[in-house]
Amino acid sequence: MKHALNVLSLIIVLYFVTGCAGVLGAFTDFTEKVSKETSDKASRSKGVLSPSDYIEKATAFEKNDELQAALFYFKVAGALNPDDPDIVDKISGLESTVVHKSFEHLQKGGKFFKNKQFKEARYHFLTALRYDPDNKEALDYLQNRLIPKTYISYRVSENDTLNSISENFYKNPEKAFLIVYFNDLKPDTAPLPGTLLKLPILAPKLIQPTLNIPEELLKAESLLKKRQYEAAASITERILQNDPTNTTAVDLKNSADYQVGIQLSREKKYGEAINMFKKITPKSEVVDKSIQDVIEKELSQAENFLKEKKYTAAIAVAENILSHDPSNKAGRDIMNTALCQNGKSLLIRKKYTEALTVLNRADPGYECVERTLSSVKNSMKKQAEIHYLQGVKYFLNEELQSAIKEWETTLTLDPEHIKAKKDIKNARGLLEKLKKVQ
Repeated sequence: MKHALNVLSLIIVLYFVTGCAGVLGAFTDFTEKVSKETSDKASRSKGVLSPSDYIEKATAFEKNDELQAALFYFKVAGALNPDDPDIVDKISGLESTVVHKSFEHLQKGGKFFKNKQFKEARYHFLTALRYDPDNKEALDYLQNRLIPKTYISYRVSENDTLNSISENFYKNPEKAFLIVYFNDLKPDTAPLPGTLLKLPILAPKLIQPTLNIPEELLKAESLLKKRQYEAAASITERILQNDPTNTTAVDLKNSADYQVGIQLSREKKYGEAINMFKKITPKSEVVDKSIQDVIEKELSQAENFLKEKKYTAAIAVAENILSHDPSNKAGRDIMNTALCQNGKSLLIRKKYTEALTVLNRADPGYECVERTLSSVKNSMKKQAEIHYLQGVKYFLNEELQSAIKEWETTLTLDPEHIKAKKDIKNARGLLEKLKKVQ
């Protein structure tokens, strides 16, 4: 066995003396690495935690997709060594990733919610909050919109009685006891004007099927005047199910949907606002202008994300703008700029494959993207050479499996690396010979 190892050592030395360049530089890098590790160990022996300790913890959390914990430890490392640009870049990149992943799950949750797949929607909203606990929209879905609506709010008008309210909503005055029960009232109560009541929503089979359309139209109009837009829209939808050509109901529903859209826009729920405006038929200049106003607000939001270096969030908003208005030049410019900057950020963090994926989504010929693509490809070749030389060091130390792994990484970064291809073949051949000798 000892003789076999000596023979193998001789083969390795002869092979690299005659055929490999850069070995001296590789050994120099190795010496520097050992020196740094020795320094870190000395710091630990004195009971002092170095930034590398926290970076190690952060990296472990990041691998387990516990990004908030990872971000915390990277920030601790940054506080200990504020001049380290790698830590600053890592924090910036991780913050961007947190926002991006949270936004992705928010979007998925919204789609499931729209399709009434509430279990799946809840999962994605909870995941969005796990990545970014400050995601207010995900929290709003969980706290308010995912809870099945079991009642309608109704504000008492002058001359209303419990029986008359029951007659209007349930087509049966005898169901007034439901209003009494759900509002903790006495049966003989005369509700005061302005009182807000909860009217429980009954299953269709519990409500008389007949619909007094003229009366329902008056009710919807009254609710609209009281700014109870969702309740008004609900009534008009019911009318249109029975009479789809009722123009008065269409007009009232359009008015209610428009006001809901305005409210959603004020709440910065721009995608939902645009979808609400698009429900209005036929289209009008007023509605088109409202949609454009919302798009302008989205553009402003995307620009702010760019300024804050939240590139993935800016990309998501720009994509939403282009889905509503594909010819929007400002949205496309923001999209390309955000893709380029995100690509640069990934390049700095040496995430080359992800950088290429991001940059290839941009419009062809975009100058910033072309430059960054070139930089990514050059960096990949340089990193490929570093891994190649590391493989050489492993080979000289007779660690053939580790050498093969490094050269495989070389080929991932630079598929045309001729030496790596050749050396993998030779190393595998030596392993086979060694097995036969043993």
